[in-house]
Amino acid sequence: MDSQKTGESEGLSDTERGLLRDSVRDLLARHWPAERAVEAAQDTGAIATIWRDLAGQGLAALGGGPTGLREAVLVFEELGRASCPAPLLGALAANLSIGNEQSNSATAFIRDLHEGRAMVALALGAFDGDPGAGGIELRDGTVSGTVSFVEGAVAATHHLVLADGGVALVTAGAKGLAQRATPGLAVPALAELNFSNTPAVHWSVPAGRLADSASAARLACAGRALGAAQRAFDMAVEHAKVRKQFGQLIGQFQAVQHKLADCLTSLDGSRLAIESAADAFDAGNPDWRFFAASALAFAGPALREVSVQTHRALGAIGYAEEHEAPRHFRRVHADLARFGGAPRARSELAELVLGPAT
Repeated sequence: MDSQKTGESEGLSDTERGLLRDSVRDLLARHWPAERAVEAAQDTGAIATIWRDLAGQGLAALGGGPTGLREAVLVFEELGRASCPAPLLGALAANLSIGNEQSNSATAFIRDLHEGRAMVALALGAFDGDPGAGGIELRDGTVSGTVSFVEGAVAATHHLVLADGGVALVTAGAKGLAQRATPGLAVPALAELNFSNTPAVHWSVPAGRLADSASAARLACAGRALGAAQRAFDMAVEHAKVRKQFGQLIGQFQAVQHKLADCLTSLDGSRLAIESAADAFDAGNPDWRFFAASALAFAGPALREVSVQTHRALGAIGYAEEHEAPRHFRRVHADLARFGGAPRARSELAELVLGPAT
């Protein structure tokens, strides 16, 4: 593991994390209300505004300083709960991959990022885990190639692209850059970026650090899916307390009770697995990727099943776009299908335990 932290994690205490969660939840409730979340997600101005609000709380610096991956996944959980597409994924990857670079260009960019003036879209390229993610070639201050599944490109001021040998930073609208939306479950849509001798700033970064940054990004997305699944579950529980069928509250039917109980077990198990993996990273545990692969292999199927069962418990309202539920269903499935999904995590876990396949 190529991490800057070793030994015991020196992150926030559980009490401080609770205060962080409350602070982020309150900020999002005030500035990203649920009734406007769908409309605002398509508004680049609204995304830029909430990003400045989050940066003003110091959240753009997550992954560096006193905060670590454990705090980052907590914040991502709140973003998922609020259906907020703030471009925190790119900021997290930038902090982890180039946050300690001493060059003037890196220092200036990280400062702009932390102060909310820069919004960065992340392309993992060869480190994505999905063979369709593409990749780039770094050469003489330019980049060429195609990368897919880029999050946050619609509102970004910069694109951060991981590649074999280092990291490239490309300014949005740069010469030779073409951007195409690829609509799917994610809202806003992910994008495909095509580079043709596009000017870029390049930093040489060890492959181990890039792999850690990519794994941290995958874990953060799992945390966001957890937040969305938890919010949908909470709504399903409240619905079961008031919805009647055959003259009886549906929450009194054992079939509904058992499904919701299974959902709660899956939610708690996923949260424990994700937090344990993040703690291992923050503590500098050289085997942290084992924990991450385990968390992703478990949380992927578990949270998708929670999403399906809560959708069923909500009944017809779960299909109405006017309701909050569909956006959480999309977020869970969009985040957990990325990066090769649970099959890739299981393959990584097998390789870590049994060794490379021959």
